[in-house]
Formats: sequence, C-alpha cells, structure tokens
Amino acid sequence: MNDPISILKSICELVIKGKDLLKKHFPNSIQKELLRAAAQSGEFYIIQADQLVYPIIRAGGKDMGDENDPASLAAYYDAFKALCSNGYIEPVAGRLFHLTKGGIEKARRLT
Repeated sequence: MNDPISILKSICELVIKGKDLLKKHFPNSIQKELLRAAAQSGEFYIIQADQLVYPIIRAGGKDMGDENDPASLAAYYDAFKALCSNGYIEPVAGRLFHLTKGGIEKARRLT
C-alpha cells in the first residue's frame, strides 16, 4: 500500500514541474513585450544607475519600464531574469545580452 505522504509529495513535485514548463512555453505579457522589442536586433543591454533601485532593461534599443516607477522596473527585471532562466536570453559581454536561437524563434512567433 502506498504511503499518503509520499503520494502527496509526488503530486506536489509534478505540479511544480508542470508550472515551470508552462512558464517557459507561455511567457507572461511583460516577457512577451521584451521578446517582441528585441525580435529584430536580438539584443538586450542592462543600464544601471545609482539613483535607480532596479536596472533598466533596453530591448532592441528601447528602454523598457518607467524609470520613475520602481515597481515597473522590477517587473521588467523579473521578466528578463525569467527569460534568461528559460533559456531565451544569454549573456554576451558585460551588460550585453542576446536572444538565443530558441529566444529568436519565440520572439518571431510573437511578432
């Protein structure tokens, strides 16, 4: 007979894995906006300033978020990190990042 605790743990682990897959394949609106903005050039640049709590994400030459609103900058920063962790963005040098092959494909499907 199966232990109920083990079954519940297994179910929880499957749910977490499923959510991670959904997040990768179904980006949120801000992640989509970042991908669309970088679709042509494939480039991201991170702009840091002492007076800002979060960096500004420049996607395809466009600064994303409102530099006067820390919550807005935090949302774009979190979306950028999620795209990195999902394999859509990779570091190049310093503050420069590029879309990966998978990132380019995803961005093109969104445009």
